[in-house]
Amino acid sequence: MTGLSPRFLRIRGWSAVWILAGLLAGAPSAAYSQYPPKSARQVTVFGILATPNSNMVDPKLESIAPQLRKLLPNHGFKLLDVQSKRLRTGQSVECDLGGGLTANTVLVRPLDENGKVQLRCELLQDTITPVAAAAVATPPNQLFFCDKQLNDGTRLLIGIGAR
Repeated sequence: MTGLSPRFLRIRGWSAVWILAGLLAGAPSAAYSQYPPKSARQVTVFGILATPNSNMVDPKLESIAPQLRKLLPNHGFKLLDVQSKRLRTGQSVECDLGGGLTANTVLVRPLDENGKVQLRCELLQDTITPVAAAAVATPPNQLFFCDKQLNDGTRLLIGIGAR
């Protein structure tokens, strides 16, 4: 199994990722108060298909297009799916990437001694066969990308963030 290449895209304050998360129906306020703040995190996962030699940008990604272009210049970007869920340790959120691929992200630790949220992202084929995996430790409110080159030359970006 080959790994996902981790990359930080420093977007602080969550302006862009929460715009993406806003594409989903908002979680009820009870979900935010169900667990103490330090024992759970709101985790957002989204998939983006990056196509080389293209300047097309999905309208839903316009708010983060400049950052995506820095990450992968000369690529077009299409949003595949966005999922957001309040997680406790060991719980996961899945994002459908199409073609039988799923990104499954598990909250490993809500906050470590370095002030980072620890997550594990797996790319699965047909929801069971691991294709790639990456351990992610990111500060709260900062977007993190993993990427994987696909056989057709496109790249799959998996955006992960926790607040």
